[in-house]
Amino acid sequence: MYRFALCLGLIVVLPTICCANDDAKAIALLKGVERERLKYDCFHIRYEEYRAETGQTSEQIVDYERGKIRKEHLPSEFFRGMKSILLEDVVYYMGTYDAKHVAIVPHQSINAYGAGVYDPRMLGLIDMMSHKGDVGDCFPRNRPNYSVSRKIFEGHSIYVVECQDDERNGFARWMLYIKEPDFHLLRKTVEAEWGKVRIDNDYSNHEFLPFPTKVHIYRVAPQDDGEDVVVFDRYFTVKDVQIKKSFPSETFTLAALNPPLNSDVVDYRIDRVLGYWDGEKIVDDPVSISAQELRELMEGRKESTVSKAVRYSLTGIGVIMILYALFSMYRKRRLKE
Repeated sequence: MYRFALCLGLIVVLPTICCANDDAKAIALLKGVERERLKYDCFHIRYEEYRAETGQTSEQIVDYERGKIRKEHLPSEFFRGMKSILLEDVVYYMGTYDAKHVAIVPHQSINAYGAGVYDPRMLGLIDMMSHKGDVGDCFPRNRPNYSVSRKIFEGHSIYVVECQDDERNGFARWMLYIKEPDFHLLRKTVEAEWGKVRIDNDYSNHEFLPFPTKVHIYRVAPQDDGEDVVVFDRYFTVKDVQIKKSFPSETFTLAALNPPLNSDVVDYRIDRVLGYWDGEKIVDDPVSISAQELRELMEGRKESTVSKAVRYSLTGIGVIMILYALFSMYRKRRLKE
């Protein structure tokens, strides 16, 4: 009877102990991935994005310094380029490189999504990257009953963390493939009523760590006929990463966007035109030449005025010397007589 009671107790208690151990291990693995991505908070990164669904490629550069972000989509045969700056509560946005319009929009507004700026440390951790998100948003948080298993994946011994959401998130089932001890997220899948997502990360170039070298994000959504349609198929290739201590102070200012001359600057937070860009600052009225050209012109005129004064002075001195020489010759001749 005692043995039966002991066995029954173990049957009841062991699953609870295993679940508790899995929860602790899962949380440790997820926090490890998060810490790895947050290792640096000041850096420059350049990467290429290929949109398989449209066949378009764009190159992007990002300067990131403790939450401040300056991003450029470089011009190409597919894009006219785009520039944006994200600060704590405001986004500066130029829709194209040659657009003579700078929009200042609230950080929380829907218009800020058009700026296409986000924390690049989320790259390869989530499919829908947003200026409102951060690295912590990329993981399933506070889910009940995580499960953790071991698996050989692409030649690596890894952990697979699994969990499932409730109906509020479409009963989404998460699977995260994590390699220890470097805490690289090799694969992430999410399956739910609203669709399926798969993210694959390659970390072959160690110079770019903690960023992945290549990322493939694939997302499908179900249709009424039961078929899945591809809504997101993107490849990201990191080209350069430079860890910084800081950036020049002007990096995250309006001047860093380098708007075309006389671009109108509109603050949509107060629905007001602030003025026009003169190449260095906002002024009340459009200008005919840039502030730099005007300064160079004024300096040139000043130098021209000084040159004329010097030339006249030297000419005067020369005349005086000639007159003095003639007078000396005349005086000597009189003395001889």
